[in-house]
Amino acid sequence: MYKLILTILFLASSSALANKAIIHDELTLTLENIRIKNDIPSMSVAVITSGEVTYIKGFGFIDEEQKKATNSESLFRTASISKLFTAQAIMQLVEKNEIELNEKVGRYLPDFTDSNITVKQLLTHSSGLDDTIKPVNFEKQRTISSYLDTVKQSLPKNTETQGFEYSDTNYNVLGAIISAVSGESYEKYLHANILIPAKMNKSGYFNGANTYFSEAEPTYKGKLIDKLDQRPYDLSFNPSEGLISSVHDLSLWLTLTLSGNSSLLSKQTYKDMLEPQVKTSWGEIYMGLGWQVYKSSNDKIARHPGSIRGYKSLILTYPDSQNALILLTNSSNTPRWEIAQSITKILKQNAEW
Repeated sequence: MYKLILTILFLASSSALANKAIIHDELTLTLENIRIKNDIPSMSVAVITSGEVTYIKGFGFIDEEQKKATNSESLFRTASISKLFTAQAIMQLVEKNEIELNEKVGRYLPDFTDSNITVKQLLTHSSGLDDTIKPVNFEKQRTISSYLDTVKQSLPKNTETQGFEYSDTNYNVLGAIISAVSGESYEKYLHANILIPAKMNKSGYFNGANTYFSEAEPTYKGKLIDKLDQRPYDLSFNPSEGLISSVHDLSLWLTLTLSGNSSLLSKQTYKDMLEPQVKTSWGEIYMGLGWQVYKSSNDKIARHPGSIRGYKSLILTYPDSQNALILLTNSSNTPRWEIAQSITKILKQNAEW
């Protein structure tokens, strides 16, 4: 009987391993075909199933000469995925009672003394601030203070009736709040309180003197974008789009986030961040606190895409089951939603998700 049980367990284990290998191969073939079809030079993907990384792989090459293969640790500009980190940092300070969500921003930033905008309105893109202010090259030496002074000139007079308007400005201002409240730069706070606890050892923010650059250069339809046309690295935009990271590092952070690990935030705070707050202009999608949330069938979904010139990215999560996918690419023409649908279809067909 004992030998029979061992045999059954062995066969079951072997069958499970074989099934995982089949899924891995199917994902790899599907993703590589999409990459080639859409002229994406470099792409990295990670899949999280029930809170564990079950698939992680790089595709293509990070250099034009095609000598350096993309891997799970290749660095990309994550674009607006950066906003999730800013939102998480704000909520850490909320947990410490150093920030109040419904408090006016002027309590933390003197430039906003005469404004009625609240911290929550910034988090939910309902402050009335728009994207008229664009990033500038680092060489122009725009400081956070001068950036805020420019924002001050465009403050809406009445924020009580403002609806949804997605804007980098909201999160750049949140970054300034983090710095003002914590007493250190936005980048230092994020390193100490999120990147280091999550063991995101290769990730960081450009500051003009470090090596945090994307290894994969920006492209459109397979061609490198000219230097003059590339999105500038601007310190004042770090909170909205500045994180340089890999799918390996992001998967470490996301598994902690999905599980409500106390090294980042309490489980209750993470749940609070996923509560719908403001209806977006994207159908039945709502803004939570940082996350974009909606339902598909019976699944609750929380996501955040990212897009700047030459890069597209996506984090898509199913919080209740702790399933998720992460996508980083160096191409403006990446079909993110097709990729997400393809991954989801394969995993659901094989009862993985």
